[in-house]
Amino acid sequence: MFKIAFVLMFMCVGAASFAAAPSLASAQAEKDPAKQIKMLNTIIKKSPKLRKAYHLRADAYRAQGRYKQAIDDYTKTIKLSPKLSFSYYARALAYMDMQRWSLAEADLTKAISLNKNYKDFYLNRARVEMELNKYDAAISDYQKYLSGRRPNTQVSLALAQAYVGAYKYDKARAELLALAKREPDNVEMFFWLGRLEQLKGHPDQAVSFYSKAVNRDATYAPAYLRRADTFKEMGELQAALEDYTVLLTLDAKDATYYNRRGLVYEEMKDFTKAVADYDRAIELNPQWSIPYNNRGFAYMNLKKWKQAKEDLEKSISLEPSAPTAYVNLAGVYWLSAKDKKNTYQNLDKAIKHNFRNFDALYDEDQKGWMFKDINKTAEFRAIMYR
Repeated sequence: MFKIAFVLMFMCVGAASFAAAPSLASAQAEKDPAKQIKMLNTIIKKSPKLRKAYHLRADAYRAQGRYKQAIDDYTKTIKLSPKLSFSYYARALAYMDMQRWSLAEADLTKAISLNKNYKDFYLNRARVEMELNKYDAAISDYQKYLSGRRPNTQVSLALAQAYVGAYKYDKARAELLALAKREPDNVEMFFWLGRLEQLKGHPDQAVSFYSKAVNRDATYAPAYLRRADTFKEMGELQAALEDYTVLLTLDAKDATYYNRRGLVYEEMKDFTKAVADYDRAIELNPQWSIPYNNRGFAYMNLKKWKQAKEDLEKSISLEPSAPTAYVNLAGVYWLSAKDKKNTYQNLDKAIKHNFRNFDALYDEDQKGWMFKDINKTAEFRAIMYR
C-alpha cells in the first residue's frame, strides 16, 4: 500500500512538473525575446530534437541581435530537417544581418533549389547579389520575383540600380521613367536619374535631377552629395562648397563630408580652411588614413614641413598599401631638404604599391611642382620606369 501511494505521489509530482513546463505554443506566443529564450531553453532540454524549438529560439536570438547564436540554432534546424527550405532562408537572413553576403547567397540558393516557387527567396538573393556587385544575377532574380506581379516602388528602384551597375543605362532609365509615371514626385527616382546622367557624362542634366530631388526633400543627403561632387567635377567650386556645407548642417558628425569639403578648399587654394576641415574629419574618425594624407598635402602647400611629414607618415601607418601618401612624402623630402635618398625611397615605395600615374609627376598642375628640377633627371626617370 505504501509503495502504491509513493508511486502515485511521484506520478502526481511528475505530472505537475510537466504541466508547469512551458509549451511550444506558449513560447511562440511570448513577445519578449529574453523570456522566450528562457522558455525555449527548458523545452529544448526536455526535447533536444524538437526542430521548431530551435527555430523559435534562433528567431529570438536574431531579434536581440545575437546573430552567432541565431545561426547556430538555425544550423541545428537544418541538421534535423535538411530538406526544409525555410531553415536555409532564415539562416540567410541572419547572415544578411551580419553582412556576410557570400554565406547568405549560398543559403538562399539552397532554399531556391528546395522551393522554386517562393518569390521572396529571389528578392532577398537579388539584394545579396547587389551587395556582391553581381548585377546581372540580381537583375535576373528581381525579374523572377516580379514574374506576374506589378513592381512596388522599392523593387523598381532596386532594379534600376542593378541596371546601372550592369551598365544597362537605357533599361535603367526606362525603369525609372515607368516609376515616374506612377510616382511623379519620388525623390529617389530623381536621384537615380541624376546618377544615371552623371555616369553617362552629362553633368548639367545630372545637376538638374539632383536639384529636383532636394527641392522635394531638403534633407535628402545623397542628392546633395552627388550634386556637390558633380559641381566639383565641373569646376563650380563655390556651388560644391555650399552643398557640402548643407550636408554638414544635416549631419555634423560625418567625417567624409569634412574631408570632401576640405578638398574643395584645396582646389580654391584656401589651405588654412582645408586644414581646419581635415582636423575635424580626423577628430571624428582618427583611424581613417585619407584625411591625414590630405592634411599633410595641405601643410605642404603652407610650407609646414614638420606637420606635413608627421601627417603623411601617420597616413602610411594606417594604410601602408595606399601609394599617394608615399608620393606626397617624397615631395616633402625634396621640397624641404632636397633629400634625394628619401625622395627616391618613397617614390619607389609608391610604385611598389601600384602608383602608375607617372605623368602627374611631370605636370606642374598636378604633382610635378613637388619634384621640380629633380624630375628632369635620368635618375628620376629610372625610378619611374624600371
